[in-house]
Amino acid sequence: MNILLTGAASGLGAALLHDCIARGDSITVIDVGECPPDMPETVTWLRHDLSAIDPVLWDEISTAFARHGPFDLAVLSAGISATGPFEAISPQAHRQVSRVNLHAPMRLSLELQQRNALAAGGRLVFVASLSCFTGYPGAASYAASKDGLAAFARSLRKPMRRAGVAVQLLCPGPMDTPHATRYAPKGARADRRIAPEKVAQMVLDAPRARFVLLPGAGAKLAAMLGRLAPELMTRIMGRVLFAKLKDQTML
Repeated sequence: MNILLTGAASGLGAALLHDCIARGDSITVIDVGECPPDMPETVTWLRHDLSAIDPVLWDEISTAFARHGPFDLAVLSAGISATGPFEAISPQAHRQVSRVNLHAPMRLSLELQQRNALAAGGRLVFVASLSCFTGYPGAASYAASKDGLAAFARSLRKPMRRAGVAVQLLCPGPMDTPHATRYAPKGARADRRIAPEKVAQMVLDAPRARFVLLPGAGAKLAAMLGRLAPELMTRIMGRVLFAKLKDQTML
């Protein structure tokens, strides 16, 4: 298969990259980080900052899509956060979260479509968050960016189905990744987070017909409670997250 991954230097993206290399896939990676050493020839690593608005950058990405596409699977997993009281976080940090988590996937989707870089029968997977099912006190701009991404995915689903491409929305809970460790409240237990390898396997094995992907029983339960009792879930999130983050700001 021909695969496109963003955010493959760590976390879920790295787990996906590992599995795709093991399967013998051809992989194109877009990441702000440097290419790790000893990467096989099946991997093309494009080092780009997806928060940038420089048109030259996006021209390079568009050209790469034309050269390396069409992709059978594209997983847009690059993401950042900013945690703490909303008013304690700078406007620049809030803007950066929106650029990476929402604007970049939208622009990547545009370039993929305009370059016909998604194969018929392929899948386009947006990585959102379990926060799409509840309020997320302590990470308001992150939650807003992921909610926006979910609405974007829902809006693309039917038009892209006509082109033979399945759009899917991955909504994981906390994963045991450097990203989660960086933004979690102090003292949070990593052993309660789902392994990114399990989430990666779910993404690779997911049937095309399934739109929302919820990895793990805990995520499914939280999503159901968020639908049935959103105010209760937001209060729980406030106690679990915001109460611990109100004196802790992390950008």
